[in-house]
Amino acid sequence: MARFLDRASETMIARYAIRKVLKLGVDEDSINIRDWHRITRFVKEKGNSIVKLKKGMYYCGFCGKGPFTRRGIYLHLLRVHLDEVLDAILE
Repeated sequence: MARFLDRASETMIARYAIRKVLKLGVDEDSINIRDWHRITRFVKEKGNSIVKLKKGMYYCGFCGKGPFTRRGIYLHLLRVHLDEVLDAILE
């Protein structure tokens, strides 16, 4: 599967996408237009599948762990499921 240019770019793309899904603040200027389109499609199509919300707490859509705060699920997805998030964006 085609990947982004380097690991730093991939991490930046994943951070942006996860923050969009969780409705955390994002820096719109940090993403180029090509990647922005991919991320927007990912958020619309698969955003609800990577994060589950139950009774105000967040659960991981990949492994089912939780409950997390919004910040906690953000960190969990970045640290544990970075590659899965990137694969989902690139699909």
